[in-house]
Amino acid sequence: MQRKTALCLVALGLLLAPLCAVEAHAYAFLLVPGSRSIARHWELDQLADGRVPWRLSRSVSENVTGSRSVEEVFEAAFAAWEGVPDAAIRFAFAGTSGDRNRRPGDRTNLIALGSQENLGAGVLAATFLSSTDSGALVDADIVLDAAVPYSTSAAPDPDRYDLQAVATHEIGHLIGLEHSGLVRATMVPYSERAETQGRSPESDDAIGAALLYPESGFLDRTGTIEGRVAIGSASGVFLAHVVASTIGGRVIASAVTDPDGNYRIGGLPADVYIVLAEPLDGPVRPANLRGFAAGFGSLGESIVHGTAFH
Repeated sequence: MQRKTALCLVALGLLLAPLCAVEAHAYAFLLVPGSRSIARHWELDQLADGRVPWRLSRSVSENVTGSRSVEEVFEAAFAAWEGVPDAAIRFAFAGTSGDRNRRPGDRTNLIALGSQENLGAGVLAATFLSSTDSGALVDADIVLDAAVPYSTSAAPDPDRYDLQAVATHEIGHLIGLEHSGLVRATMVPYSERAETQGRSPESDDAIGAALLYPESGFLDRTGTIEGRVAIGSASGVFLAHVVASTIGGRVIASAVTDPDGNYRIGGLPADVYIVLAEPLDGPVRPANLRGFAAGFGSLGESIVHGTAFH
């Protein structure tokens, strides 16, 4: 089966303004390179009305068709994240832009569908982020491949990729979420034609958003499972995928281990959990979590999320 993914690229332009850092430990967040645990995030109290502003390029290529406007689709995708229980993240549409291509570091969060930028073979879309050295995001641009057939329609189009699902995935990166190893999560790095599953954040996605932007009381009424993954008496396993599910088999959330094998899954509602660890040996692989691994100086300095055809 052919698959293509919403691949996310994270630019490394770091500023030096000191701000309060958000400690991420081993949950699947996009980390400041070399920081070990500082998650990239928006400082909502520094934004007008506490909302992350975004603009939509007026340049749209002919590869986008369907019954809804592009603005309607992105409004729905942003609303999906705003609707996450216990997450305080909010957005504001700041109007359209005449820019066809993103301008790195201009502090305008642009969504570009007619960009001439080459995202690489097998890439659906990319999100480019800039943050301070303490993780505060200052710029985010989402670029969608102008040659990929997208549909804006509410009903899935078997010949096209669902723009709303791809948009929701990329907005997850825009708020600081890394890819998930759970195949049904919105933040899984794969999508297929007519796939609409990703339009609504799943439990893993929602908990991640709430941990980054917790509503009052969220952390007090939820719990954490933490531990270490190792093989025998050997050193810890890096980038092991750790999954927490209820005894009834419902997967609630997951995390990946740090270089010492430590993991922490926070934001869990009270329940009895079964915890298992597995290697990221497909379909999601370590290369799909470069934004997390870069926090420990691993998988190279260039942070690339995603995959190509399967």
